[in-house]
Amino acid sequence: MKRIIILFLTLCSFTVFGQTESETIKKANEFIADKKYETAFKLLDEFDPQNDKPDIVLLKEEILLNYFVTSIMHRLFALKDIDKEEDILDYRGKEGAYSMQMFQVDSILTRLITIYPDNCKLHKGLADYYYDVHLRYSGRWLLDDDELFPLIETNFQKAVDGNCADYLSYYVLGYLNLAQEKTKESIPYLLKSIELNEDYASAHYNLAYAYLYTDDMENALKYAKTSLDLYNENEYKSDAARMVGVIYTELNDDKNALKYYEIADKIDPENYYNIKPMLNLYLKSNNKKANETTKAFFNLAPANPTIYNDLEEIYFSYQKEKDLIAFYKTQFSEFKDDNKIQGNLNFYMARIYLYTNKKLAKKHFKKAKKYFEKVFDENHAVFSAINDGLERCR
Repeated sequence: MKRIIILFLTLCSFTVFGQTESETIKKANEFIADKKYETAFKLLDEFDPQNDKPDIVLLKEEILLNYFVTSIMHRLFALKDIDKEEDILDYRGKEGAYSMQMFQVDSILTRLITIYPDNCKLHKGLADYYYDVHLRYSGRWLLDDDELFPLIETNFQKAVDGNCADYLSYYVLGYLNLAQEKTKESIPYLLKSIELNEDYASAHYNLAYAYLYTDDMENALKYAKTSLDLYNENEYKSDAARMVGVIYTELNDDKNALKYYEIADKIDPENYYNIKPMLNLYLKSNNKKANETTKAFFNLAPANPTIYNDLEEIYFSYQKEKDLIAFYKTQFSEFKDDNKIQGNLNFYMARIYLYTNKKLAKKHFKKAKKYFEKVFDENHAVFSAINDGLERCR
């Protein structure tokens, strides 16, 4: 069996002897266009097995980052040839028998940079790799984000200085400045990213964010609306619509703010961050949709204290405490078999009654304690809060 496997691998190897580097890269790109990702990588690897040629290494990196099926810590990659009508995302993360490629992108590129220090494409490739690691591992990689961000920033800046940066290089530099709360510094990078690729939605979105936090509402609105038009994914499109709503809120234009919060909610229903500002504006304007939106907001997580605290904050803002009590009363029968929700309803009703009727407040604190004793340990913080409430009822 071992001989058969070796023979098979030999038969599948490429004849690269005599090929030039440019011919190999051209052939590999043809394989990539045909979605023969594993074949393309093997062709490059046989031409440059020691990873000594910068352009070959950078094309290997491009294949691994964009077309992997499985990645283990972005050091070990699985590749697969697929049919032209297929998408690699249909395979990503799914079980299967794949050959794995060990390729430590950062170590290889760092070594090449010491040999070719003026090759800005190597710096760009290294920054691309670290940024991809940040996106996919979110601080759970070999280096945390506090260590990654300076590496990304330094290498993309060298790509800019060497005149080989692309729209993504400038976008990431803007993004990193925003992440470090250097809002004004982010704007030139994001503008340059849009100049190089006006269809990149995230550059418009983050530029809108930057202008919002530098109080340039006209530009914030312009770029937020553009990002809304450009995004295709519902989650991002909803975020963009919500940002437009936030900007109109800052401009005290409640009518347009509500319009865009409703658009965001339609795109991505049952999203806490869309429903909360919508409810706020419905209550502010005495809109008849306030009741159904309160119910929708409550139903997001009726066992979570955050929901009750938010409702309390919003209703108290418009002196509508009685309406909130009336709503809570309608929920007792609906959640009669859930001790935790019953406890929350009684506890938060008691908190409201503390301001108007201490007798009723005491009654509901005691009921809350009765229900919470069925679900929480006696040392749970809620019992201290109840005892404090009962003290205030005296």
